[in-house]
Amino acid sequence: MTGPPAGYFVVVPPTQAEDVVNLATIFAILGNSWKTLISAALLGAIIAAVISLQMRSLYRAEILVAPVTRDRLGGLDALRNQFGGLAELAGVDVGTSGGRKEESFATLTSMGFARSFILTENLMPILFADRWNSKTSRWREGEKQPTLEAGVKSFTKNVRTVTEDRKTGLVTVSVEWYSAQLAARWANRMVEMVNERLRTEAIRNADFSIEYLNKELAKTNVVEMEQAIYRLIENQVNSAMLANVEHEYAFRVIDPAVAPETRVSPKRTVMTLVGGAIGLFVGVISIFARRAVRGARKSSMTSTVDTSTRRT
Repeated sequence: MTGPPAGYFVVVPPTQAEDVVNLATIFAILGNSWKTLISAALLGAIIAAVISLQMRSLYRAEILVAPVTRDRLGGLDALRNQFGGLAELAGVDVGTSGGRKEESFATLTSMGFARSFILTENLMPILFADRWNSKTSRWREGEKQPTLEAGVKSFTKNVRTVTEDRKTGLVTVSVEWYSAQLAARWANRMVEMVNERLRTEAIRNADFSIEYLNKELAKTNVVEMEQAIYRLIENQVNSAMLANVEHEYAFRVIDPAVAPETRVSPKRTVMTLVGGAIGLFVGVISIFARRAVRGARKSSMTSTVDTSTRRT
């Protein structure tokens, strides 16, 4: 071909070669400073290990329970339409068993129950042990005395966790604390207290309903009304008898909580590895920072020498 070349030409800069050179330079710098990197990683791992050893071991105890549900309609389905008002006045529940399950779960997770549990088990000195003087059995002088609401907030946020499996309906109560024995005790005790509270309320409500229904029975001479009241009374008597003999009234324990042998935190091995990685990263940064400072000093010295040479 004669004449100038025709067409389009694309100039490709040698970026790949430069990248290879830069990476090779970086690895060479790091290789020459391997002692510094190892020292930084070891120092970071040691610091993390010491910190993890200073942290208190935290344990988690769990209890698995199933809400107790029963069909409380029985033969009262027709009465609900005919004498629903009378049943409501008497405090007779002729609804389905789903409401009882929701009531049990709501009671377990309520702030009021947490407040009662803290008071019953005297947990305030345990939750705020740093402010409690065990020798004098009083709050330390100069320390602000924590309120019950502060204890409830700390307990529900940091200690107790309640989760429900939507598929199976099972409920798990988890307690995290620094003592494995206390964590297991509190988890089991909470379920016991919920069962006892709802069982006592059921007995009290049944007695109240029976008393009211007996008064209404004495006021009427209508046979149909008398039969309806008798059936309501029978239902309440059965409920009271069941509550008296059944201790697992709200939740049936599937798997009780036991004192765990392994802690959930701190994860000392993970913390040590993370500390070593952080130390290694800091070491790499320090190496290149020192090289940058040295380069800046050399450039400054070179420019000073050039300036003085030009003046002379």
